Amino acid sequence: MLYILKKYLKPVFLGSVIFIALITWFIVGSSNTPPITGQMKNFQISNRVTPAPRIPFHDANGNKKVLADFEGKVLLINFWATWCAPCIREIPSIARLHAKKNGQNFKVLPISTDAKGADAPLNFLKKINQTTLPIYVDTKMVLARAMGVNVLPTSILVDRRSNVVGRIVGAAEWDSAEALALIKHYQKK
Repeated sequence: MLYILKKYLKPVFLGSVIFIALITWFIVGSSNTPPITGQMKNFQISNRVTPAPRIPFHDANGNKKVLADFEGKVLLINFWATWCAPCIREIPSIARLHAKKNGQNFKVLPISTDAKGADAPLNFLKKINQTTLPIYVDTKMVLARAMGVNVLPTSILVDRRSNVVGRIVGAAEWDSAEALALIKHYQKK
């Protein structure tokens, strides 16, 4: 009788330990995985951690900036242009995100790739009544190319340590609950 109990209890015990270990791994492991659902289903997590390039771009006043200037904040870098229809559809959600989250260890960097400098995005944003967005420009697309941007709009998420963590190619609703959850995930890290 004792032999039979040992024979059957050993696999049951071992199976229980494995089951508990798997459940623990899913619970603990899932907190390290960003939420990628709904509006963020096309978010591509970077396969390896890469530091954001230290290539200069400019603000609306012509001052040089580099992404490291914003270290300590999660960044949403949105490469866009005034002639890009999907970019134009996306700008209102970028502006709403900026209004909701800016300054909470987070910064939106809408970087225009218009060749005409800061005047083109400045006039365009005034025209569509989105004057609260900061204006940054990369007129020769040097930073955009260094970050692998081939299509506009492209939005790149950078963590607080200035590492590229992922991207979305194409327009997204950046003020959606899913986008806010994704940003919050990286703010906690």
